[in-house]
Amino acid sequence: MAGKRSHLDTPGYPAFLAVVALWAAASSGSPLCVRVLAGITAALAAGHLAVRRRRDRRAASGGG
Repeated sequence: MAGKRSHLDTPGYPAFLAVVALWAAASSGSPLCVRVLAGITAALAAGHLAVRRRRDRRAASGGG
């Protein structure tokens, strides 16, 4: 019997994290250090999402 998946394991979570971080990075009301860290977080979340999608596609096609 398979266990319930955590919402953190879904592709929607890194996408949501990237959008929120990008929003914070673009906010002119935030201090510079917050905008820089939010931009880094957005880039990492987007990269993680891209790697996960590539890995899922490769697994679905049966490739190694």
